[in-house]
Amino acid sequence: MTSSRTLLATALLAAFSGTAAASIVVDGNLSDWGINKNTWAPASGIHYSVEDSTGTGAYWLNPGWGGQAYDAEAMYATITDGKLFIALATGHDPRTLNKPSASSFGAGDFAIDFGKNGTYELGINMLYATALSKGKYTYETFGILGGVYANPTWSYGLWAPDGSQTSTRPDKLHPTSLLNGTQIGRADLVYTTNGVGGYGQKEGDLHYFYEMSVDLGLLYQAGWDGSAFNIHWTQNCANDSIITDPGFPSTVPEPTSLALVGAGLFGLLGIGRRRRAPR
Repeated sequence: MTSSRTLLATALLAAFSGTAAASIVVDGNLSDWGINKNTWAPASGIHYSVEDSTGTGAYWLNPGWGGQAYDAEAMYATITDGKLFIALATGHDPRTLNKPSASSFGAGDFAIDFGKNGTYELGINMLYATALSKGKYTYETFGILGGVYANPTWSYGLWAPDGSQTSTRPDKLHPTSLLNGTQIGRADLVYTTNGVGGYGQKEGDLHYFYEMSVDLGLLYQAGWDGSAFNIHWTQNCANDSIITDPGFPSTVPEPTSLALVGAGLFGLLGIGRRRRAPR
């Protein structure tokens, strides 16, 4: 059952969050984020991270190799109207087959770290592809596309915390795909499968885009306490990962503060009604 504190906090978010994403439509077209194609910078008020690497061939991405095909370029996030909006630009085709034996790795899932403490308490499933036959893809067996999962179990990539390649001690700060979890809802999600040029330091590089929105109520349901959090994405090899903070306040106000602000809001509404009342 949703607590009164959660309801009031959500109402306050809707009232006081930025308006930069008010017109965002989840359609895979990032033009409504106001992105500068040269610098990747979005419209004012939207938080973002940029990891635009350039080079030729299978160049170093940190922590691994892979070149443009495994480059996580930029991630954007903003909160408005009771929703978390996320966008990702990457050189990695979302339908890249997950075939580790052939050095091919599929798309990882989005992971959310409540409290920014290195744990990831929520996952959003991207359903990586495992095979292609006669134009039809086969996907991983866990979950559904856009499924939002609490209590997740994660898989990890090829790289140890020191950047060396490993199969026994991967860096757990960079989860790749969900292995298990409890589905609590579904994100509104779109991704593109046709590469688009004209962005970043090398205009000829192809890019693919993810765009989604997640109701904040699902974050609360997964145990979010209103504190700041990070959003993470990488491929199943974790060759290049990206993290961004949506710019949420460091903490939700304490219940007393919420009650005072709420009372103030209701008081203002009452004043408005009294002013309109006939004499």
